[in-house]
Amino acid sequence: MNFFWLPVKTYRPLLFQELDVRLPGARIRRLRLNRHLPEVDQLARHSHSFSQVLCYLSGRGVMTADGANLEIGPASVIFLPARSEHSFRESTGRRPLCLVLDVDWRGSVKHGVSLARLTQSEAGAVRRELSELTRLSDPHAPAHRLIVAASVLRILDTLFRCVGILPVRTGEFPGYVRRFDKLLRGADKPLPEVAALAGTMGYQPDHLNRLFKAATGRTLREYRDAVAMERAQRALQAHPKIKQACDALGFTDQNYFARWFRKQAGMSPRAYQRAALPR
Repeated sequence: MNFFWLPVKTYRPLLFQELDVRLPGARIRRLRLNRHLPEVDQLARHSHSFSQVLCYLSGRGVMTADGANLEIGPASVIFLPARSEHSFRESTGRRPLCLVLDVDWRGSVKHGVSLARLTQSEAGAVRRELSELTRLSDPHAPAHRLIVAASVLRILDTLFRCVGILPVRTGEFPGYVRRFDKLLRGADKPLPEVAALAGTMGYQPDHLNRLFKAATGRTLREYRDAVAMERAQRALQAHPKIKQACDALGFTDQNYFARWFRKQAGMSPRAYQRAALPR
């Protein structure tokens, strides 16, 4: 495969940090916070020998990754496996601000191209971590290395859980969050509505929704959609035909499923299969 490297003039680095943070099975190479230049409205097709996690903090556009078109907006998180060819085209006049983490993996990573979105509280937490990093007078100073590493790990943890590489934590949450998660994941197809689950738990839906959002940063509907998306991705990987995946998930209308999936993932079910399945 040919590799295409972007010229530096396509963006202005607001923060650049060379890293050598080693984890079991992975090494974090570097962290960058890039602002696209005003005279550049698209980034040419290119790829890397390492994986990347991208988080767009502002701006909108379309990323093409391994043939799939991904609709990008604020709080979008994209996982790009090594050697994934991708490009980006802006769709508004506001210059995108993008956080980039370069990661080396030991062994094979089974995750294909993934797109998800941070909740408002998760996006705020990432911004706060970046703000703290920019305030360090000398990030390379020995006294600051541990601070930088811890901050990067917290960011990476948030982004990896967002795109499904790491599971969502529930053990640290209150009992009603863990029970809602257990009822939701243990339900048969199709997933029950949040009002029915709240009733099963003995809560008024609005009251449980307020408690749930305060504890997790997500509404009941957002959490249900995230679990439904996990199921949909597994079904699309297991079944080559979209109709088979719909049947496995309990969707009776294939067109409705396609619209729902595009709204959640920013791409069609077929595009997801092209990006996620081995070629």
